[in-house]
Amino acid sequence: MCALQRVAWPAVCGLIVLMFVGSANAHAVYQGAGDFYAGMLHPLTSPEHLLPMLALGVLAGQNGLKRCEFVLWAFPAALAAGACIALAITDLHGIFLFNIASGVLLGSLVAAAFRLPSWLILILAAVFGLSHGYANGAVIMGQIRPGVFITGLVCASFILIAYTVAATSFLLRLRPTWIAIAVRVAGSWAAAIGLLVLSLSQRALLLS
Repeated sequence: MCALQRVAWPAVCGLIVLMFVGSANAHAVYQGAGDFYAGMLHPLTSPEHLLPMLALGVLAGQNGLKRCEFVLWAFPAALAAGACIALAITDLHGIFLFNIASGVLLGSLVAAAFRLPSWLILILAAVFGLSHGYANGAVIMGQIRPGVFITGLVCASFILIAYTVAATSFLLRLRPTWIAIAVRVAGSWAAAIGLLVLSLSQRALLLS
């Protein structure tokens, strides 16, 4: 347990630091990467997107691969739709805080280990897919080709969700008790990081 704590706490602190560094550069265009790879890299290098996506994948895997395999297409489809909405409707306020809140909610559900109905997970995937898609689509500007960028975004989200769902489902089928506990602890960390960022963001808004 002591060894686990020595590894875990530095990792948590590193994630918190990355949250702020990634958020500061979340809307930067990846120069020289190409539109497709820029679309792939943006959600994977922005912790406010990466953590909720991982939490959603873990939640789906926790509730069963066969029951929740629709997440593999529902979330990427909603992500693409949200990015398209961002092209038509700009300056939608509150999306950053909403996306952080999505990580808190999804992480809390993973930590609670409730067996959720499939329709609720579908709603969560669709709603948060739209919001995260909007935030990613908001960076499309200048010479970036929207169709290519969004294609990269969808591919990245599909690969990440697919691997996370499959890995979580496989590990939980192994049956050792500590694996289920570790999954729940990971969810609680994601929720805790999200709460910290939310509180600091609200404080920054009040002081600004």
